[in-house]
Amino acid sequence: MINLFTQFAANISPLTSIEVAAIANVATTCTIPKRAHLIEAGQVANQLAFFISGYFRFYHFNHLGEEITSDFYFAPNVVSSYTSLITQQKSKVYVQAMQNMDLLIIMRADLEMLYDQYPRIERLGRKLAEQVAITSENHLFSLLNYTAAERYEQLRLHHPEFIRQIPVQYLASYLGITRETLSRIRKKG
Repeated sequence: MINLFTQFAANISPLTSIEVAAIANVATTCTIPKRAHLIEAGQVANQLAFFISGYFRFYHFNHLGEEITSDFYFAPNVVSSYTSLITQQKSKVYVQAMQNMDLLIIMRADLEMLYDQYPRIERLGRKLAEQVAITSENHLFSLLNYTAAERYEQLRLHHPEFIRQIPVQYLASYLGITRETLSRIRKKG
């Protein structure tokens, strides 16, 4: 799994063999089953997970108790409740595995130690955080400025392998529309 992470990192900010070894020294692997939570709302995130296949769903409950899907993270990628991981405050979101997945886990304390000792690892962390910020801003911008059909088309173009796998209720929630509207959009496309 560390070799897959190294390949993933090389596209963002390449690491030396010494840096990869340092990560491998503190990282652990595990398998998370479909529908399991990496983190739940109310918990403090203390780990960062790398995954090579599948996708995660971020969701929360609004003031009416309705479940709202706010994001998807598609493989290969790293995932956590980033706000909670950084601030060490309770997560406001649930991070749920949508398929059975193998994970490479780095605990927050180990990540901070790696950042202190290896500037390239810290740079990789910054680049990944920048991607999270860009993705979040783009999603917010699309919700405010694009039609539901345009939002669906963007997701279909960027992640065609997942568009049919995401359950319709989650996809509609993420796009900010009803299931019926999503069905109409799919029929037109």
